[in-house]
Amino acid sequence: MSDLKVDGIIASTGTNTNLTLQGKGSGKVDIGDGALSFPDADGDANQVIKTDGSGALSFVTPAAAGWNIIGTAVASGSGTLDITGLSSTYDTYAIGLSDLVPATDNVAPYIRLGDSSGVDSAGSDYSWCQIGMRNNSSSVLGAVDAADSEIELTPVSGNIGNGAGDGLGGLLFLHTPGDATGWPRLSGTTYGGDDSGPIGVFSTIGGERRAVIVVDRIQFLFSSGNVATGRMTVWGVAHA
Repeated sequence: MSDLKVDGIIASTGTNTNLTLQGKGSGKVDIGDGALSFPDADGDANQVIKTDGSGALSFVTPAAAGWNIIGTAVASGSGTLDITGLSSTYDTYAIGLSDLVPATDNVAPYIRLGDSSGVDSAGSDYSWCQIGMRNNSSSVLGAVDAADSEIELTPVSGNIGNGAGDGLGGLLFLHTPGDATGWPRLSGTTYGGDDSGPIGVFSTIGGERRAVIVVDRIQFLFSSGNVATGRMTVWGVAHA
C-alpha cells in the first residue's frame, strides 16, 4: 500500500478543475482514522451510500418505509373511482376518501374490491357491519348485511347529500390483500353530510370480500348517479 502524507492542503493546480482521489488498479480510496473504504464505481440513480459498520461503503437502494402511494383517482362526474396496482408487496393498504360529493342527492357510498379479472359485484360477494351516529341525536345507528354486492360505508342507506356542506370523507384500511390466506377484510371510519341538513353522520365500518382472492384493485361509487367531485387515494403501508 502506498501512503501520501501531507501537512497542509492538497489542491488541483488548474482553474476550476476537479481533484480526483483514485486507488491504483482495483485499490480503493480509504479516508480517515476509521479507514472508510469508498466504492470505485458509481451506483444507480437514487441509491445512497451505506456502511457495513466495518469501514466498507457501498451503494444501496433505500428501503421503502411508511406510506407509499399506489394511486389516486380524482372525480369529475365519474361513474366510479378505480385504483389498481395493489399486490402482495404490502400487507396493509390505506384508502383515503376526500370530499366525495355525489351528483345525485340522497345516495349511499360503496366500496368494492377486485382481482385481475375485474371488480367483484355479485349479490353475495360481500358482508359488512357498522355502527354510527348523527350529530343531532344521541341515538346509535347500526346496519348489517351478510350477503351484498358491495360494502356500504354509512349506517343509513341513501343518506349522503349533494347540497352545500354535504359529501363524504373517511379513512379505511385493507388488512388482508394480495397474498393473504383469508378473506380480504376492510375496516375504518367515515364522516359525511346527510342530505337533510346538512347533518353530520359518523360511521365505523367492517366488511369483507367473501372469498379468497388476490386483490389488485379498489373501487368507490355511490348507489345512484355519478361521483361529482372528490378524490380517492390508496397507499401501501410498509411494516419496516
